[in-house]
Amino acid sequence: MTERVPSSYAIGIDVGATKIAAAWVDMETGALGPVSRIPTRRDAPGETIVDDIVALAGAIAPPDGARDRAAGIGVAVPELVDLRGEIRSAWNFPLPGLVERLACVTRAPVRAESDVRAAAFAEARFGAGRGCDNFAYFSLGSGMSFTLCLHGRPYAGAHGFAIHFASSEMAVPVSDRSALAAAIPEEYASGLGMARLWEDRGGDPLPQGVHSLDERAAQGDLLALGVIADGAGMGGRLIAQAVNMLDPEKIVLGGGLGCSTGVYRAQLESQIRAHIWERSCADIPLLVAGLGEEAGIIGAALAACAAR
Repeated sequence: MTERVPSSYAIGIDVGATKIAAAWVDMETGALGPVSRIPTRRDAPGETIVDDIVALAGAIAPPDGARDRAAGIGVAVPELVDLRGEIRSAWNFPLPGLVERLACVTRAPVRAESDVRAAAFAEARFGAGRGCDNFAYFSLGSGMSFTLCLHGRPYAGAHGFAIHFASSEMAVPVSDRSALAAAIPEEYASGLGMARLWEDRGGDPLPQGVHSLDERAAQGDLLALGVIADGAGMGGRLIAQAVNMLDPEKIVLGGGLGCSTGVYRAQLESQIRAHIWERSCADIPLLVAGLGEEAGIIGAALAACAAR
């Protein structure tokens, strides 16, 4: 059988905390070409990381038989990106001049996008959110972020910063109600947060991070069960609060934790459903992202073409 030649394709680049992945994407079907991956040298200067991204993009060969150049290049980054496509933060690492460098080297239109919005866009077009007018996408992994999808597109907010739901400081009363204690939920409920909480409570370093924690919980380790109960309890309450505020048709969970199937996932779902106020909505569809780790690549390419 002759492989389909895309009538329109774009290049998607997904910049993560541990790896950078890129491929061409068929804009009609979401199909990917060969995916190239390199480790993210997050401890290197930002200029070095940009050099790596530019080199990876330049190495992506077009689809066999394609007559036209890429319609655009999209790059998904784990940072704030405003409505103009400008990267506005450096939480994980700086990316100085990334869009300009890519445009100069590839001579194609380039668009940056927040990684959670890129993944949600891909899920809306080709994945678990396809055909849904209104769903909430939560990326749960090393960190935690969120986007609301309306009519097939991620809602970016008035300035492009509508991705937070667990990174702001919250205050709750101490046990005797004499004062308020401040805490950032992500520091307890994310993958990195739960791993730190495990060590703070006396656990030894986890060889596979939070995945090791889930394995120990499945074996009945009481300390692991307690950390997961607290992490999933906090994360589940936050997601339920978003449901209470936004009333979406469904929830789509992405990221390493969001797509897990062990003790954490069972606890998380239980906490979400228990804390939805309107009980008739407590059985809201709760879906795992359908595109896996490829969602960022696909969504980045979609964002590049949507911005034109």
